[in-house]
Amino acid sequence: MDEKPTNIKFRKAKRRWGSCSITNELSFNTSLVQLPLKCIEYIIVHELSHIKHKHHKQDFWLHIQKFMPNFKEYEKILKNYSPEIVT
Repeated sequence: MDEKPTNIKFRKAKRRWGSCSITNELSFNTSLVQLPLKCIEYIIVHELSHIKHKHHKQDFWLHIQKFMPNFKEYEKILKNYSPEIVT
């Protein structure tokens, strides 16, 4: 994708799978381990896309689609999971 984050962190979160700060620091939820690999890949592509597009407008989704044409399929699968691991 040729997007360069300034830093990558992993942390526990209740509501998000990942995020990208204004300074292009990516943060990923430790709960990603419960997801199918393709969903993890989608979340990574999604957050890397925020380095170039800091919004969820059409350009952002077209950027994701360029690297993962069937991303909507993974969004549907993600609805079956919670970002907060229940133990």
